[in-house]
Amino acid sequence: MRDWVLRVAIGVLGAVCGLFLVGYLNAATACAHDPRFPCSPRESGHPVVVGDPSKSWAYYGHLSPGQQDHYVFKTTHPATIPFGVLVDARDAVNPARPAAKLFNSRGEELARTGPIVRAFYEPFSRESYLSSDDVKVPLAAGTYRFIVAMHGGTMAQRYTLAVGSQERFGILDVPYAVGAIARIRAQRY
Repeated sequence: MRDWVLRVAIGVLGAVCGLFLVGYLNAATACAHDPRFPCSPRESGHPVVVGDPSKSWAYYGHLSPGQQDHYVFKTTHPATIPFGVLVDARDAVNPARPAAKLFNSRGEELARTGPIVRAFYEPFSRESYLSSDDVKVPLAAGTYRFIVAMHGGTMAQRYTLAVGSQERFGILDVPYAVGAIARIRAQRY
């Protein structure tokens, strides 16, 4: 009985390590944002903190008309931080559309996303989106804020705020990414 339990445990451990390695290799070469699911709405007093704005992030949110999500980030050196907004293609019939605006620490608007019209397929999660074009603004060192708000329509809408461009996944990110993909595919955000 003991040998059987040991063999099963070793087999399960081997299978988990194999799946983990396959997931890691796929994640390391994938062109994907690191997914995050902040609770929406997030007001200015409790913004979502973007840890490293040069890293590629995808913040999945859900807003009703009149609500806003606030995101804040700091740069320690001059940088160009791309950002854009996506809507799941399954939500395309909803006329409400999110838009993101970028502000400096003085509250001056620096840039905003354009219309969400471009079709985009994300191979890592195997999902289709409608996307705005990426906005790329050169920034000095400092603190900045994104505000995502809904425009048009009277229904709530899911959205994704994509920030940064450097694809960096570590082996410890893989289990989280697998769960996140399941959540994205089930539209549970």
